[in-house]
Amino acid sequence: MSLIGTLDEIRLADVLRLFAGGRKSGVLTVADGAHQALLRFDKGGLVHATAGRLHGEEAVLDVFGWKRGQLSFVPGERPVAPNLAKDVEALIAEGLKAGDAFHRIRELIPSDRVVFELAEGPAEGATWPVARAAWDLVRLADGVADVGEMVAELGRPRGEVVQQLFELVEAGLLRRVDVVRMLRVAAKGVSARGLLGAEAAEVDERFDADWRQLRRFENGVLRIEVRTSAGRVAPVGVAFRAGRVREILLPRALAAELGLKDGDEVAVRPIA
Repeated sequence: MSLIGTLDEIRLADVLRLFAGGRKSGVLTVADGAHQALLRFDKGGLVHATAGRLHGEEAVLDVFGWKRGQLSFVPGERPVAPNLAKDVEALIAEGLKAGDAFHRIRELIPSDRVVFELAEGPAEGATWPVARAAWDLVRLADGVADVGEMVAELGRPRGEVVQQLFELVEAGLLRRVDVVRMLRVAAKGVSARGLLGAEAAEVDERFDADWRQLRRFENGVLRIEVRTSAGRVAPVGVAFRAGRVREILLPRALAAELGLKDGDEVAVRPIA
């Protein structure tokens, strides 16, 4: 393996052009901590790319938005099923034009579980006309609905919705809020009672303080949604107690309904 340099020392476009012109074969790795992109060349052609969960053109586009990263190259020919069809110059042109925005969108919305709420608004004196399509998103950004639910509600392509959310955040109209907590399950008999007197889940009181910072829940949270790794979802009333830290105490019947056992992890968020 040969180290080439870092992205703050050398431009990715120059490296790609160098390998294309030299008809190189091998793997160019761009690494930034836990993030890694692999770009495979075959006789100067960029034929395969991955960056985390991204593949093909999206992976190349994303790397053009990285501000940091160590570049290294391992030469060698190895058959691989191509996932890129465009030539290197076309990929570079696309990356230079849209890579930065694409990467920033990916950082803002890494999954459909991301939630938004109204922000403080644009800077004083700034104006920002809101089209009907964007207004529909503003209306849904209530600190509860996540991106996947917004896409389903609007019936519009995910890429279009994500792009508009990004633009609304850039304009200062929306802000991303951190509402989901990953907690370990303790399934036991629960004495706490929640909404309507039903048996409630118990979580740490610090989550109550965090969630009260959201506009939607400034008066407190009465119910939460529990989502398992298998995608099973259930709402439940909630009671806040000190000392739960990374644990959620679930009514035994609910844990059984969701197929959970002690020590399993679940995603938890407040719901209206």
